[in-house]
Amino acid sequence: MKKTLSSIIFFMLFINTYVYGATGYTNISNIGLYNNANYGSGIKDTLKMSSRLEILDQKDGWCKVETLEGKTGWIEKYFVSLPSERYIANNTAYNINIREAPTTGSKAVGNLKPGERAEYIDTYHSWHIIEYAGGEYYIASWLTDIEYKQSEKIYFLYDSINIRSKASLDSKVITQGNKGDSFEVVGEEKGWYKIKLKDSSFGYVAAWLTIHDPNSLNPDQVTYKKTSDALNLRTGPSVEYDRILTLKAGETVRVVASEGAWDKVVTQNGYTGWCNNYYLKESLPLAGKVILLDPGHGGNDPGAISYSGKYEKYINLSVAQNLKEVLNKAGAIVYMTRSGDTYITNKERGRLADKLGADILLSIHHNSLGNSDYFGLSTYYNTINYKSPTYGYNLAEAIYLNAVSINGVYRDGILDRNYEVLRETNTPAALIEIGFMSNPTEEMNIHNLSFQNVMVEKIANGIIDYFYAY
Repeated sequence: MKKTLSSIIFFMLFINTYVYGATGYTNISNIGLYNNANYGSGIKDTLKMSSRLEILDQKDGWCKVETLEGKTGWIEKYFVSLPSERYIANNTAYNINIREAPTTGSKAVGNLKPGERAEYIDTYHSWHIIEYAGGEYYIASWLTDIEYKQSEKIYFLYDSINIRSKASLDSKVITQGNKGDSFEVVGEEKGWYKIKLKDSSFGYVAAWLTIHDPNSLNPDQVTYKKTSDALNLRTGPSVEYDRILTLKAGETVRVVASEGAWDKVVTQNGYTGWCNNYYLKESLPLAGKVILLDPGHGGNDPGAISYSGKYEKYINLSVAQNLKEVLNKAGAIVYMTRSGDTYITNKERGRLADKLGADILLSIHHNSLGNSDYFGLSTYYNTINYKSPTYGYNLAEAIYLNAVSINGVYRDGILDRNYEVLRETNTPAALIEIGFMSNPTEEMNIHNLSFQNVMVEKIANGIIDYFYAY
């Protein structure tokens, strides 16, 4: 789907190493913010996936944090992701403007001189967010470099991961690594990590194939179970530990770890604790949910055309087919607006969701702009949607917060747009733009099967989070 520069706005990212004053992000949805550093202290609030946190203190495996809204409390380290501190560096021969907003038309508040560096906070819509003069401002990513303050390790998620000579899928493969292998990161470029190899040479690895901290929660390993009877939630894996609360029979929980006959779980209202797993039964998180997937464009409507001449309509269909398989395995009943290269009006797509009695509609797209510098992932909802504008936003948010938790996927916002496919339905509906086909790096990522598989899993996790919360 093609859009103009004026249709772009803001949001956040994920990160990992426990330094006071550092920025971290939650790696699970609906997690409790506790009064003190223990499960029995009670929760004061629940946090969404990828909630941005400032680390204030730590003790006994817990972090004291402050949210963007100014709330303070404690969260277990296991549920926080956060890497080494990073700089934005000006390695050019000229001054680079620092601006109030992520656009070249916004007011310049200062500049970064050649050789200077600034504290990196985040990346949004192709602009880096930096700390400057006591506030948060923007600087163009295509003019600057990300540098690491101290060595940080990344860990490979899979076997046979290619390490390349440049930050591109079409560059030469110089060696490979396997699941669990760790490498020191020395730089970051367009969703790729520059890593130091054993012979002290350097190579590049796709960020989406890595994690920062193997000791924090991997959201893809979360499973869902239901209680078969009333069941005590305890502060540790034994009846010797204090009871936090009693779960009702039939209640669904998320299992995040196991120890012998006990599962560590997170409840729907954000409490964490331990349950005897004899009373927990496997559950399909999307059992009975009816989902309509809409691969955008098709037939005589190719959608966006990439810099290399590829049509958006084909990759939209590929992602939808892949996502359908994942959702089916989670128990969902999945329909598609098209299963081949056919044209359907957007109004027909929206109305089909109502006809099927779908619980949600997700329209799948890939973005494009005249400027190849732009990159990032965005989701959309519509407040004119006849009956479900709030749920449409909730769906768009849940999918977005999971998708941008992938290393190397950058934020482009959760936006309210009057798109016909979202407007012409009574069903909670969202649209996702997975990346920019007009950006050479993202275009190659989009058509890479390993990237697509990782993205599809995160989209599915977002859909599961939506149904779990709402």
